[in-house]
Amino acid sequence: MIILNDIDNVKHIVITTDNASFANANALYSFVLSKHKKVSLIITEEIDRRFSFLPWYSMRRETAPGSADLFIEAQSDSIVLFQYLKQTGILINQKMATALFAGLLEYTENFSSVTCNGTAFAVASELIGLKAQHLTCKEFLLKRESLAVFRLKALVYKNMLQSSNGEIVNVYLSDKDLICSGATQQDVEKVLKEILKMVHVKEIRLYKSKENKNIIKSIKEKEIEK
Repeated sequence: MIILNDIDNVKHIVITTDNASFANANALYSFVLSKHKKVSLIITEEIDRRFSFLPWYSMRRETAPGSADLFIEAQSDSIVLFQYLKQTGILINQKMATALFAGLLEYTENFSSVTCNGTAFAVASELIGLKAQHLTCKEFLLKRESLAVFRLKALVYKNMLQSSNGEIVNVYLSDKDLICSGATQQDVEKVLKEILKMVHVKEIRLYKSKENKNIIKSIKEKEIEK
């Protein structure tokens, strides 16, 4: 976690982030700017365009500057970050609140995962009270999907077969299919979890082809619930 004294004593901070922590990284970026410090936002993977509404999306870079004094790795748990900022008396402005709310939606999978509890709803309420643009967050994160994802879904749904009385769904997706769709591995993960919502389905098995019997990935209903 961030140590305020560390930030106070340096001039240039680098925040590293991936998709899962990108919203929280935006909140941290705003916080560091409020300290009148130079800050760089470095991504470790391509960031989903669903996050393009966040205030510092355009500031993301792939290469870290050589002059940085401190590196902070953003984490995906928005609840922990919010509580830390609150406990240390940091003023959470609207940009930070919006980014934290977006992170909360991602972290709790729209308040549907096991990471969601009463605390998550309480934090959401506080962030809305801090004027988080929660409707914008929902619009971009929950209602928008890229063309690549639609192509991926078409391929997955076309090339899947159920077995074991419908409890197992076998999905066949080759490297060529994935490249043609333009989707990412993260998109694949989301689509597989979506299939688990089908009635009676308890496990998803991903293969590269019907001929290749090696399971690339298996997701079980119980694993999602843990």
